[in-house]
Amino acid sequence: MTKSWCVLGVVAVGGFLGSACSSSGPGSTGSGGASGTGGKAATGGTTATGGATSTGGVKGTGGVIGTGGVASSGGAGGSSGSGGAGGMSGGEVVIACAVGGASGMGGNGVAGGDGTRSNGGQGGTIASGGHGGAGGAGGRRGGGRAGREGGGGDGGISSSAGGNAAGGTAGGGMGGAAPACPDFPTMAKGSSSFTLSSPAFGSCTPIPAENTCDQKAFPQGTSPALTWTAGPAGTMSYAIVLKDLSVLARYAPTDPNYNKGYHYVMWDIPASVTSLPANMKDGFVSTDVPGALQWSNFNDYGFFGPCPNYDPTNPTSYDDSYAFLVYALPSATTTIPAPQAGISTVRLLDGLFQMNATAVAEYRGTSSAASSTLPSDVLPPKDAAPCPTDGSVVCGCVKRAR
Repeated sequence: MTKSWCVLGVVAVGGFLGSACSSSGPGSTGSGGASGTGGKAATGGTTATGGATSTGGVKGTGGVIGTGGVASSGGAGGSSGSGGAGGMSGGEVVIACAVGGASGMGGNGVAGGDGTRSNGGQGGTIASGGHGGAGGAGGRRGGGRAGREGGGGDGGISSSAGGNAAGGTAGGGMGGAAPACPDFPTMAKGSSSFTLSSPAFGSCTPIPAENTCDQKAFPQGTSPALTWTAGPAGTMSYAIVLKDLSVLARYAPTDPNYNKGYHYVMWDIPASVTSLPANMKDGFVSTDVPGALQWSNFNDYGFFGPCPNYDPTNPTSYDDSYAFLVYALPSATTTIPAPQAGISTVRLLDGLFQMNATAVAEYRGTSSAASSTLPSDVLPPKDAAPCPTDGSVVCGCVKRAR
């Protein structure tokens, strides 16, 4: 007699409650296989494979962490943008301000680092450069492009070179008459045996065209060779300054245009050096005179020669008198002063040398040089001012790389 059993059980098919019936014959065991299919509970799929847990999708790919979005584009990028190592070239580094680096996140930050040395930090610092960035110390590179687009700087270093920009070597008309070259009062000081000369031109004669902007794009021109006698006993270093005497005669020191009279400076020239070669290379850290630093508004800190008629779109006919000055100094290195609003870097350093020099020699020449073109990206000037020795400005300035 065949009996039928109806077994109520949990069949783990998707975890639902189900029933299975079988006959009591031998096949009952086989049909019991239904219980075997319950093995699905073992495959239990979802839990065992734990899809989300095992592949750990989010955690494994680590979207935010793995791609390092923030770290890659921000942190590292910003740092690079702040122009640390990326801003180095030729032994110098421009210290960009943090505000600039923040703006130059990621790619732009790196561009800023590289660009810094190429006159202005194209990304990072300049991007945010916000008109002098942090006001006074505000990225001079901020003063670089911000000043360049805004017509000068706001304060601090930006103002120092920005002052040079707004009233520096361009803009504004000149007027009045200046004395003839031999008629300017002498600036020589100390022993008459301390003299300066140049094989390129005679005293108060025209400075060769190659040393000026004549028939070149402003502000091109190579440096002439200079030679001087040894300074007095106790001389530890020399400094050289090029001035446009005619400009200084035309304007009052309170006039922003007065800054135009200061072209170029080189300092920390070792006492053992008594000459400068012709056609010196650019760069804040001189590669022609080991140990020396140089600065000008143009030409990547290098020599900026005579160019009294710089704008062919607004022609003038000036024939200016220029003076090269060599200062014998009692210290091996110069304490670079903090920037002053409205005072250009060359002018600031020249004033310092005048106060401290134990002797001064000068050599004059003239120039009526006229540039052939005034490139649109030249003015206002962009070179960062030197970082002051006292640390009062820690960014937006140029210094020797350590």
